[in-house]
Amino acid sequence: MEFKAVMFDFDGTITSPGNYAPPQNMVDVLVSVAKKVPISCCTGRQLESFEEHALKALIEEIPQHELEGFLENLYLVAENGAVGYFFNTELDRFEEYYSVSWPSHFIERKVLMDTLNEAIKEYGVVYYKKHKIVVVMRTNGHTSGDIRLINGLSDEIYEIAKSVLHSFDPNYEEFLHIGNSGIGVVIGPANGDKDRGVEEFAKYLATKGLSFSDDAREILVIGDQPQKGGNDHFFLNGRLGTPYCVGEIPNGLDFPKPVLDENGKALKHTEGTIYLLEKHFS
Repeated sequence: MEFKAVMFDFDGTITSPGNYAPPQNMVDVLVSVAKKVPISCCTGRQLESFEEHALKALIEEIPQHELEGFLENLYLVAENGAVGYFFNTELDRFEEYYSVSWPSHFIERKVLMDTLNEAIKEYGVVYYKKHKIVVVMRTNGHTSGDIRLINGLSDEIYEIAKSVLHSFDPNYEEFLHIGNSGIGVVIGPANGDKDRGVEEFAKYLATKGLSFSDDAREILVIGDQPQKGGNDHFFLNGRLGTPYCVGEIPNGLDFPKPVLDENGKALKHTEGTIYLLEKHFS
């Protein structure tokens, strides 16, 4: 299939586990791909975190005469699908092209944040000021580089947070989704997960003259957490886009597809992402 656009997760997909910025060879590939098709990061991170950890690294590698064209093809779906941005080159900043609302009729966001912050204090903290829509919990020691420790703490937070949501309403998934990225946990509106990001990205690109099928298979989607409860579960479940996984894939799934090299070896994380992008866009 000839892909017309690309969406990719951030942590573990364009970064290596335990690292918070993409490596140089990933930056080079993303810059090259953006010359050919629109690209969008789809991440649990908020706008400022993406700008700090990814945008600066990308801009530093782009010749000044190519920068505007690159930024015109750069998009961001942040907060795990709850808000999307395009880059306004005239104003030199990201601007929203869609967002969803927190379901306050189910539970007030501040009430949930306070409850969770107390419940998970042995393992991590709630970020109060970083995100506009979703609730994000980071592990203690998340900058330590000890990925096994961070993964374990994230798993603990995830189980506690699920119990808290269940205590409010056993049917909480009608209103809120919870995802474990392995380095933290995100809770967001059920109608604002990463699959919503794929849908809205396709709609927005259609206003720019691109056409997509109803299931947007012409968008290449790459992530690393497809399991139920993973923060890429809805991103990679095959409802929209053509999803590939650079993490572990649970048995029995039609989607996502693994990234395999010429010898049939499964490629993970940045190695898999770079291979897939070069295969389709070199």
